Amino acid sequence: MRQLHFIEFRAMGCQVNAQIETEADGNTILRQLPFEVEAIEARLSRFRPNSELMQLNRQAGKWITASKILFENVQAAKHAARLTDGLFNPLVLPAMLANGYDRSFEQITMPHTGGNIPAAGWRGIELRLPTREIRIPVNSALDLGGIAKGWTAARLADDLAKSGSCLVNMGGDMAVRGAPDGLPGWQVEVSDPFSDTSLVSLWLTDTTIVTSGVDFRRWEVQGGRTQSHVIDPRTGHSVDTDVLTATVVHPHAPTAEAYAKAILLRGAEAGLNWLNQQWHAAGLVIQHDGKVLTTSNFAQLLNERLLS
Repeated sequence: MRQLHFIEFRAMGCQVNAQIETEADGNTILRQLPFEVEAIEARLSRFRPNSELMQLNRQAGKWITASKILFENVQAAKHAARLTDGLFNPLVLPAMLANGYDRSFEQITMPHTGGNIPAAGWRGIELRLPTREIRIPVNSALDLGGIAKGWTAARLADDLAKSGSCLVNMGGDMAVRGAPDGLPGWQVEVSDPFSDTSLVSLWLTDTTIVTSGVDFRRWEVQGGRTQSHVIDPRTGHSVDTDVLTATVVHPHAPTAEAYAKAILLRGAEAGLNWLNQQWHAAGLVIQHDGKVLTTSNFAQLLNERLLS
């Protein structure tokens, strides 16, 4: 008989939870997840000086042989930059540091900030697939942040799906595989950022849902200005947008993450019009004034109507 099992832990600067419905020993399967995520984070974290990512950043301009984990994440990040025409750009780390995001979010108080540093051109990221080699431009540095979270959620979900239907949530980046018995999918709630209550309920299966926004990771800098973790790679400055949160559903987790960032940068109406033209993507935007907008196909996912 299939039973539902659950685990929750903290990793990658966020809360992680996973569920699996399986006939196997689900608790034993889930107990491996924190160790798997730790191994991934040890390679991809920009907050760990000795991570494989930071070793790559310190050797900008040189060809570096990468692990499969790092190579796949950099490959996904470059692909996401191509899909968004550079509105998502993984070479944004120097700009993030200049804006005060130089430590994990919970440690930020009122940092000193430098001048704006536009991101280096993403096309300068070079990859050699047969030998898994990476070269990034001189004086540039990668931040894999959201891409790594989405990639990890999908990676864990793919592994869990060998034993049963599952849902993995990496701090708002969710990957689902299959569906619980008797249901059309996994029920996922999109929260109202103004009240933290459910705004919409969706049935999802074999896909990813990602929410990104400027409602949470914000901090005050010298002079009383407020900064967000979302940086416009074109200017190197914290994004100025009418979007509070953007939610995107897409089969590929890193793509969903990049699309959400692109909507923040394009603005609500232009961003959703653009998303409407992308393959197999659906989205919902909540503006600063509380207005809710969706793509034309978002209603197909709804379990209930938008709450008034």
